[in-house]
Amino acid sequence: MVNWRDRNFIWNLNNKQVAYVRIDDGLSTACTIGRGVRQGCSLSPLLYLIYDKAMIREATDNMETGILVGGRIVNTITYSYVDDKAVVANSQKGLQQLMDNLNKVTREFGIKINVKDKGNVHKP
Repeated sequence: MVNWRDRNFIWNLNNKQVAYVRIDDGLSTACTIGRGVRQGCSLSPLLYLIYDKAMIREATDNMETGILVGGRIVNTITYSYVDDKAVVANSQKGLQQLMDNLNKVTREFGIKINVKDKGNVHKP
């Protein structure tokens, strides 16, 4: 995990950010950015990966729900885009437990996941 000194450093980098909007030949007055990181900041993807890994670990720790692959229980799969996940289980009840827990944990982290059915549910 990230120690408190590094967390404070990262927080101070992003705390009280301001932005300007370019208008014709000038700039608007400063607007305070309430949260988030700067677009294009090379630290942003790394921070997201750390945050995402912590959320997934907390949501799936000590859960026996998933599918057995090579003697290990697998219950989440990350796609090419780090924010896309597949949640897998060997039963509908297990899948619901995983989704409920993942939704609860992500909300505790301040992130809302899209739980709407997009027709991507694959039944065996």
